Amino acid sequence: MLICVDIGNTNIVLGLFDENDLKQSFRFQTDVYQTVDEYGIKIMQIFNSFGIKKEDIEGIIISSVVPQLDLIFARLFEKYLNKKAIFVGPGIKSGINIRLDNPKQLGADILVGAVAAVEKYSSPIIVIDMGTAITFCYVNKNKELLGGIIIPGIKTSFNALFKKTSKLEEVGIEKPKNVVGRDTISSLQSGMVYGMSSTIDGLIKKMKQENGEAKVVVTGGEARFVIDILEEDVIYDENLLLDGLRILYLKNKK
Repeated sequence: MLICVDIGNTNIVLGLFDENDLKQSFRFQTDVYQTVDEYGIKIMQIFNSFGIKKEDIEGIIISSVVPQLDLIFARLFEKYLNKKAIFVGPGIKSGINIRLDNPKQLGADILVGAVAAVEKYSSPIIVIDMGTAITFCYVNKNKELLGGIIIPGIKTSFNALFKKTSKLEEVGIEKPKNVVGRDTISSLQSGMVYGMSSTIDGLIKKMKQENGEAKVVVTGGEARFVIDILEEDVIYDENLLLDGLRILYLKNKK
């Protein structure tokens, strides 16, 4: 089996693949203060509960946007599974030509999403990942990643609003009945859901105007709040990054 780990700012997602099939996935909160053993014991308990043994694991690949955890996860897999993990980063074979002014600045998660999107849906394609930040990237028909857009995620932007405005209480993300809210809570929720969906629709349109028509694939933990009300034609792929990690492992295993 292959272990794929996506370390994000808010959550860590771990997927277990048997060949090309995603058998199980697990999500837990990112905590930079946990130790090798705290993460290791947690992961081994998950494996044991599903009857997964050390000898069942063929390899491990990790995408991380939290540098403080890179060494933690490298060490835990060496300690608990006696395996050396592949990290997505400079020098990894991806099949994507990164046409940025400074390719080293490209986030590992963005590259992973682009690899999966091109492999599964072809290019040109726009890839949108909705998490702590919402990232857009554009890959042309020649599999060249030309750049993208980064904006705050729904929770990120509204948490900042709640901290700066004493009279606004924090509310959960939920689609209200009407676009025009009848009270403070529904007005905030309209901003969260309809406001963000309109932002995403508008940015997709502008990217297409600048670069031409393209498919659009959306992933990420916050995508479920807006996917049904987007006006642009999009593909929702919940496991896009895990698939991208699997594809990258196959391209880079020795």
